[in-house]
Amino acid sequence: MASYGGVLRRSASVVQRARDGVRSTRKALARFARPQSFAAPPDAEAAAVRAVRNVRSFRFHYALLFWILILASLFPHRRPTMLFLMAASKLALFFGALLKVFPNSAIVQRIVDRRVMGALVIFVIGTEIVVTNAVLEFLLAVAVGVPLVLLHAVFRVRDDLTAVVEETAAVVNGGEFRQIVEKEKKEDLELGS
Repeated sequence: MASYGGVLRRSASVVQRARDGVRSTRKALARFARPQSFAAPPDAEAAAVRAVRNVRSFRFHYALLFWILILASLFPHRRPTMLFLMAASKLALFFGALLKVFPNSAIVQRIVDRRVMGALVIFVIGTEIVVTNAVLEFLLAVAVGVPLVLLHAVFRVRDDLTAVVEETAAVVNGGEFRQIVEKEKKEDLELGS
């Protein structure tokens, strides 16, 4: 009977972690495409700094966008290649999960290096694309994805910078702006972020 209590507590913590994961994913997606977080950069240097910072921050979002574009371009005519890419993505996700579950494991770190595994996956996928003559579809997906990523990376303003601007404006406007900020925070809470 004592083992049931441990199992129930463990499953409750698993459910709680899953809920937290869903909330953080929803928050990250809302943060990724929030319309208030876009503004034109003042000059080319600011645009470059913003692009580098955003590519570093949103690299997984951008990778997911490229992956979806590649799969969508392969869907109509190259289904075997698409299925191979999906299988390769499952293996890469399994490797990522293995590293997340055992981050300090000396065995996992020695056997499989993150950079070597990433290079191997990219090499296998590239070889598959070349062998199946899907290079044109790949280039089409890249031609659509690169401008989207660059536009997002250049025009996306950091959240902590917008918070500083909001605080400054609240002080200058005598609290009038604070009401707007509180309303936005309330909407974020309603969205679950």
